[in-house]
Amino acid sequence: MLFSNDDYENLSSLTRRRVCGVMAVLLVPLALAACGDKKEAAQPVRPVKTFVVQAPSAERTLTYSGVIAPRIESQLGFRVAGKIVERFVNIGDKMKAGQKIARLDEIDLKLAENSARASVQSAKARVDVAKDAFDRAAYLLPKGFIAKAVYDQRKLEYDAATAAYTSAKDQFDQAANATSYALLVADKDGVVTTVRAEPGQVVSAGQAVISLALADSIEVTAAVPENEIARLSVGENARIALWAAPDVSSDGKIREIASAADTGSRTYAVRVTIAHPTPEMRLGMTTSVAFRVQEATPPVVVPLTALTEDGGKPIVYVADKEREMVKRREVTLGGVAEDGVRIKSGLVPGEIVVSGGIQFLTDGMKVRLSPDFSPTVAARGSRTY
Repeated sequence: MLFSNDDYENLSSLTRRRVCGVMAVLLVPLALAACGDKKEAAQPVRPVKTFVVQAPSAERTLTYSGVIAPRIESQLGFRVAGKIVERFVNIGDKMKAGQKIARLDEIDLKLAENSARASVQSAKARVDVAKDAFDRAAYLLPKGFIAKAVYDQRKLEYDAATAAYTSAKDQFDQAANATSYALLVADKDGVVTTVRAEPGQVVSAGQAVISLALADSIEVTAAVPENEIARLSVGENARIALWAAPDVSSDGKIREIASAADTGSRTYAVRVTIAHPTPEMRLGMTTSVAFRVQEATPPVVVPLTALTEDGGKPIVYVADKEREMVKRREVTLGGVAEDGVRIKSGLVPGEIVVSGGIQFLTDGMKVRLSPDFSPTVAARGSRTY
């Protein structure tokens, strides 16, 4: 205190005003200093999580969902028309070559076969008669007992009877084959995937009765988007794993790439042959199919938590370790990766990017790096995607 209460009472009114003015001048800087200290204390240094942008690999992995399907699936049906009287298989049955599938009512077929057999016998009899007549004519002609015209007539009759006999035999063979076609059998090993006809149903020739997926070759069908299809080519290797059992996997090769995109999904069907199928791999199962491709200019990858927006533009915060502050940086996105977001431009390997707490940051703000920060820690963006 500059004056005691007694001293202050002894001063004149003019002197009192002067003293008050001096004290006001002295107290203003102190008040301002106190306010400044309070303002500075209101901006604490924020801790943030960071990572180091690593140089991306030129190779990356494209992973898509696929479905196990047969390479060849045949629609099996009878070669003749008729009424189904018996079916021996159901959906899911495993079949061997020669195993019975279904049977037609063969009564009409047997009747046609018997009629053809009788026609053969009749034609054979006509051939025998015509041959005897021709042999007699051939014997009598040199002796002059018959004219040459008679001989020619007998020869013509014999040739016609022989041709009719041959035709009758062919018709009988066709009728016998038709009877055998009343029993439908599998021509190769496979699995029944669809049943399309039931006993009692009348089917036409060639109408599908079952669908049989051949067991000797299965493959995976995957849908690849149009922006990635140009990176794949027939013959490239792939890795296939079951979705339900990721430890069950096999190598594969691209067998076929569709020449046109699906009109609905705008994706291309890619068929991958499974090199070493396992018993766990069943038709219709969901799989993941991974293709490794080369990048001409590989982008870096940052976690999704490192990105924010300002004015509709994507930005990140780059930390300065020496100055312990962050700077806002606008970046160009290059699509979504498996473990983050691809950055086409705006970041270079070695820079420190904030990956946590960015919602509280401003440009030029003081920060404290996380205690476990290390420049040697690999960024998540260095992983394949």
